[in-house]
Amino acid sequence: MGVTENAAIGAAIKSGKKQPRVIVVGSGLSGIVMGMRLMKAGFTDLTIFEKAENVGGTWFYNAYPGLRCDVPSHYYQYSFEPSTSWSHRFCGGPEIRQYFEDMARKYQVFERIQFNTEVVNAEYGDGKWEVELGNGEKQSCDFLIAACGILVRPKYPDLKGLDSFAGEVVHSARWDHDLDLQGKRVAVIGNGSTGIQMIDPLTKICSKVVSFQRTPQWIVPIPNKKYSAFGHKLQNAFPFISKFYYYTFRFVMEQLMGRGIIKDGWSRRTMGKLCQWNLNSVKDEKLRQDLTPDYVAMCKRLVMSSEFYPAIQKPNAELVREGIDHVEAGGIVTKDGKLHELDVIALATGFHANEYMLPMTMTGENGLTLDEAWKNGPRGYRTVAMPGFPNFFMVMGPHSPVGNFSLSSIAETQSQYILNFIKMWSDGKFNTVRPKEEATEKFNQDMKANMKDTVWLTGCQSWYLDDQGIPGSWPWTATKFRNDLKDARFEEYTAT
Repeated sequence: MGVTENAAIGAAIKSGKKQPRVIVVGSGLSGIVMGMRLMKAGFTDLTIFEKAENVGGTWFYNAYPGLRCDVPSHYYQYSFEPSTSWSHRFCGGPEIRQYFEDMARKYQVFERIQFNTEVVNAEYGDGKWEVELGNGEKQSCDFLIAACGILVRPKYPDLKGLDSFAGEVVHSARWDHDLDLQGKRVAVIGNGSTGIQMIDPLTKICSKVVSFQRTPQWIVPIPNKKYSAFGHKLQNAFPFISKFYYYTFRFVMEQLMGRGIIKDGWSRRTMGKLCQWNLNSVKDEKLRQDLTPDYVAMCKRLVMSSEFYPAIQKPNAELVREGIDHVEAGGIVTKDGKLHELDVIALATGFHANEYMLPMTMTGENGLTLDEAWKNGPRGYRTVAMPGFPNFFMVMGPHSPVGNFSLSSIAETQSQYILNFIKMWSDGKFNTVRPKEEATEKFNQDMKANMKDTVWLTGCQSWYLDDQGIPGSWPWTATKFRNDLKDARFEEYTAT
């Protein structure tokens, strides 16, 4: 236990404040920033349960060739902990994961993480949450915080004969680090951000790369500038430079993409023109036609790449639009009867989106289960809480503004909001708190009413939409998101 931590505990005891027992589920960027907030505030009776063997969440599980963040590194960091050592404008996965681990260690959060430990169930009773772990152990807490992420459980395609393939099958979110791809014939199934990022690095080492495309994607060009050693020295000498980068990138992304998502206008048209300009770099007319989407740019999550179009035009790359009929020992057979002979099949088929805490089960007050609360789909109050679940909060919960934004920035806002409630509990202002049903319903109705102008409803299928075709993301500006979570709005809660 460090000197700073002892001082924080001593100050809390001296002031007469209550010390909460807090459990956080997940140690991705959301769980880490929540832990950092708590530790800095002196709430050190904290345990973070993580089912993986290290921190990072999606940046731990995803380790495929070409993995890179599509948000500028200076904007993907925590604003109050800027790094001066990013190697590129858009950094690779290992560098990003290391940043979050460094933050966890700096704030003494890392020592409070129990790895290889899955939370399977949580039940509320007598003012406490009882958490059941995968090994059968149970622990109780005053506050339970879910920081489980949005895209967690990999989605595997239902392809007839996939088990009969004689080569290797690997999912992008469960990559085999021992897989030898040198000189191999590789199929990439799926062409979202992951599938598109894979193509360029694979064409450099594989004898053939076949991209099986179901739906073309709009792709924004992003030149990935490498930062110089001199630039790093400048940032170290003048730390405000890194902060300037953060707020500049935030402004550009929120104005150019954020406003284009929620309303038609100059920003949406600008993004469409950028995507079309990038697509026009494909020289072959037939290939360009096959790569042209039939929907408005940003209706699906925009893919960001300056490498894909040059890579797919290489002699050892092939784009296949024909649907897959089945898989056999030698490769993939498309619906036209052609056998594509392969050594490796890489599944870039995404995740079961918007599951949040699931498959973890929960029971709140009066026997209300999570399945009952979400029988019509995930819903919550202002992205962070749910009626019927006292002293329970979420980082990156339902309706968070996740479309082409920095998740670090979102988690930073939500974690501060949650911390404010824990501080009020510590001050003795309440014992339990949960949002009112009527406030939650009003928020959800307002959200649906503001969906009509969003780009998500312009005519495409994406993971932003639920089973009823209704978007589940934030339909307002990022500025409104920060303002809405600036104050507790305690009148919209029930407290005891």
